[in-house]
Formats: sequence, C-alpha cells, structure tokens
Amino acid sequence: MTVQHQPQPASDMQKSSADAAEIVGSSTKFTAIILAGKRSGNDPVASIFGLEYKALVPLVGRPMIAYAVDALRASSSVGDIHVVFDGEDELFASCGNLKKELDAANVKVVATAKSICESIIKAIEETGNQFPYLVTTADHALLIPEVVDYFCQKAETLRGMGVGFVEEQYIKAMHPESKRTYLPFRDTKLSGANLFAFMSPGSVKVLEFWKSVENERKRPWKLFKAFGFINLVGLMLRQFTVKGAFKRASKVLDVEAVAVRLPYAEAAIDVDSPRDYMQVTKILEDRNS
Repeated sequence: MTVQHQPQPASDMQKSSADAAEIVGSSTKFTAIILAGKRSGNDPVASIFGLEYKALVPLVGRPMIAYAVDALRASSSVGDIHVVFDGEDELFASCGNLKKELDAANVKVVATAKSICESIIKAIEETGNQFPYLVTTADHALLIPEVVDYFCQKAETLRGMGVGFVEEQYIKAMHPESKRTYLPFRDTKLSGANLFAFMSPGSVKVLEFWKSVENERKRPWKLFKAFGFINLVGLMLRQFTVKGAFKRASKVLDVEAVAVRLPYAEAAIDVDSPRDYMQVTKILEDRNS
C-alpha cells in the first residue's frame, strides 16, 4: 500500500471534451480538505468489509482515501492537504501504514465536528484560514490531477464559491451503466463531482446557511422559507437554466455561487454504493493495465 502518485495517461475516456485538451494548473495555490469521517448510521460500502470508515475500505489493494490524496498531491494547483477524520488515533489504528505515508506526503489530520458543514468550518479555522480552499471527499477514488487543475483554474476567477458538476451527456457517453443522481435544469442535467471551492472568508457564509437548513431538514416548510418557494418550485419544474438557478441561489446565499462544469465523466463517479464500488474497481484496474 502506498500513497505515492502513480501517473496515469489522460485517455480520451477520461476527457470528454475538447475544452480539456490543454490543462494549465491554477496560478493560485489552494488549501485542500478531504472529508473522510463517517456519517450517521452504517455505511453500505464500509459494512461489506466490516469497517467503520468508508475512507479506509480497500480498493485495488489500497485504502480508498489514498487515491484522492494522490490526485491532490500531484496537482500543481494544491498546496497544503488536510484530512478531516474522527481522530488521528482512530485513523491510524485502522490502517497502520497510513501514518507513515501521510507524514511523508505532509498531510495533516483535523478532527471532525458534528456535521459536514461544521467540519469544513472547523477545518478552515484550524488551518489558519488559508484561502482559497478546495474541498473534496475520500470516496473520490477516480479523481486525477488533471481534473483538480481544471476545476481550480476555473474557480480561481470567482469571488465566492464554485461547485463542480458533470453534464449527463458526458457520463452517458463514457459510462452509460453508471447510476448517478442529476439536478434537472432547463438547458441540461448535472451530476455533482464532489469538488467545492471556497475562494474567500465571505464564502463561508454558504456553510453557515446550509448548516441552518440541515438542522431543519425534517420540517420541509423551513426549506421553502430558506430558499424561497418560487426558487424551489422553479428548480423542480426545470424552469431555470444552470446560470439562472445559481444566480438566484447567490442572491439567497449572499455569496457568488457558480457551477463549474467539468468535461470529465469520471469526475462524477464516487463510491456511494456497492454497485459504485464494483464500477470504480473496474475503472481503476483498467487504468493500471
């Protein structure tokens, strides 16, 4: 098991558009945060292996988190890397060789908080507010440096936050068997890519807003009040374009929020289910061969 980067050729299957033909790293160094803690309840992937944490599930001979670490380390757009986990003792007790490898990669561990939003806020504060921040997840095992650089290059011109997405057409063309969740817009359908850019201290307001919404998730009327009835109904009825929807969201959040569209099908394929695990395993094995 190693966390060292193993460069892979960027194939036509990985790139889904001529827009990605030439990738130049961002001139801004992002501080990276990898979310690796457990969520409430048993994770459907970790439970198969009798593990508590999905981030440590073995994937083609390596802990899942190692692939995200590799991609961030090899990216010319990323500086410091921090892993959000329930605690260093829990992390290294579960995977003995990982401490030496993360130390060698200069990756630091930050303890989780009560929720995802609170964990990100806590990580930003404890790492000295080194903006801009790039946030991703430990189950992003197909992440490659080219995707990181592409996303960061697009995000560095923003004042607020950027959210990574992949259009349905790219995913269907490259991996038609992949089951993804899509947000429907008037002009396209987007699947999340687990990449988030927070470009300034002001962008943290998005996390504070979402934290308040999370606390009210069992009371739907609170969600309507928070986002606005017209906005939510318009989104559900596909009345808005991507640009229009995010412009409306920016007004609600009081922060510029922009959808960063990635021309990489595999950027939207993470490991949320046993089916995903099998698909990602096959893709990684094909890359290695």
